[in-house]
Amino acid sequence: MDLTAAVSAYREARFLDAAEILDRLSGTAARGDVGKAALLRARIHLKTDPATGVSFLAGASARFRTKSERAEAEMLLGVGYARLGDEKAALAKLESAETFAAGAPSLAAEIGYQRSTVAWISRKLDVADRELTRVFPSLSDELLLEAYVARGAIAAARGKVTEQGAILLEALDVLGRLSSPPVLPWAVIGTQLGFLARELPGTALRDAARRAMSRVPWTRDLAGLQFTLMRALAWRHALDGDYFNAFRLLKNATAIAPSEGWIVTATTDRAYLATVLQERRWAEQELSEAHDLAGRVHWRALDGEESFALLDLAELFAPIDASLALAYVARYKDAGTRFAATLASRDDRRVGAQESYAFGIVQLALGELAEAQRLLRDSFAVYDAIGYDWRAGRAALALARATGDASWRERAARKLAHYGQSWLAVADAASVRLQTAETSVPQEIASLTKAQRAVYELLVLGKSTAEIAEQQKRSEFTVRNHIKVIFKAFGVRSRPALLARASGRG
Repeated sequence: MDLTAAVSAYREARFLDAAEILDRLSGTAARGDVGKAALLRARIHLKTDPATGVSFLAGASARFRTKSERAEAEMLLGVGYARLGDEKAALAKLESAETFAAGAPSLAAEIGYQRSTVAWISRKLDVADRELTRVFPSLSDELLLEAYVARGAIAAARGKVTEQGAILLEALDVLGRLSSPPVLPWAVIGTQLGFLARELPGTALRDAARRAMSRVPWTRDLAGLQFTLMRALAWRHALDGDYFNAFRLLKNATAIAPSEGWIVTATTDRAYLATVLQERRWAEQELSEAHDLAGRVHWRALDGEESFALLDLAELFAPIDASLALAYVARYKDAGTRFAATLASRDDRRVGAQESYAFGIVQLALGELAEAQRLLRDSFAVYDAIGYDWRAGRAALALARATGDASWRERAARKLAHYGQSWLAVADAASVRLQTAETSVPQEIASLTKAQRAVYELLVLGKSTAEIAEQQKRSEFTVRNHIKVIFKAFGVRSRPALLARASGRG
């Protein structure tokens, strides 16, 4: 086992394996490999714990004998300081690295790339863009892919998420031309495509993200990225009206969730979908499980986006138990928004939009209509501006309830035009109480029995299976059988699809 094996493991995103090889090599590596091994070990530390990486590099300084090794060590120290939030120290180390890197163009290009990273973390977008443009033609394959991701992140921070999607699709084309693509950038690109596919309509992003899900050689070290992609695709399936695969992916995501906070997030997602589909008993079970799990998590210790689950729980409990919803709002605020510095959501107005929507729903449940309207308008304005149409449509539907103003429902209809098969169709249909006269769908209804017709009329009013069974004085088993017959008569597989057909949109 030698340094070559460690380098190979690192490129394949088997970071734990690479670290184990390097730790075994410590003290026995060939003289010329000592510095290279230490630098690779530092890169692994920096991926998981910047403070440990900085400490390791400081202690390993004697191993770096050549100018290029010292340059790389100074550069990596700059990366570590940037991720710890110390911009001044980061830039000083990068300047030091440049003095050692004379005559090493590839290393000089990477130092320039890291300068753009420091600027990005500090949200100096113009500087980040300028640095990236300067070194872009000189980057190695792996860094080039990372630079595409950075360009996309800069576009997103400017509110140009459609442009971000185009950049990532271009990166995927570049990656496809490589005979042996580096695994980590591949996984990152696929995951970000999934994130955008959840938020934007159209099939190109969705299909690219699905291909990444099946083709990336996922490793245990990439469980966090794989979880994020699975969850994003689950939501896209739901938006497409495919609830079977939505729940399947959320279950699979739970099994590989990298933390308890993310387990709560996936469980809350399932509770959310069961709730909006009005599967009451199923929703109660999932929500109870999410509530129990959330009580075990030390939220203040987390620095990722897991805490958004608390917003979803507040929204879900708002119509059930307003005091518990307020408790979740308080827990979210207490957890803070100490997102890791490299996350795209840091200082991002999309965070504010998500908060405003959840807080608005809670205020609406409390009867505080003026505050609810203000918060929901704020949320709608952000999502409308950046093109997150289904989120804007969801906020508009809530505003229609809060204001009684039909124009908000009209805005919702425009925003949700691409999502007629989703659960949002249920909310839309319930808000206007679809006409169910026999003349509206004569061919489909003609084949139904009187009992099945009665179930159909309650379905299009948004009633759950349990509510229909109670009102009809029948068992849920019988009601489910009637629903299957109704779905077959209409040629659909879900309630949203049925409502879309019934309202003339399908």
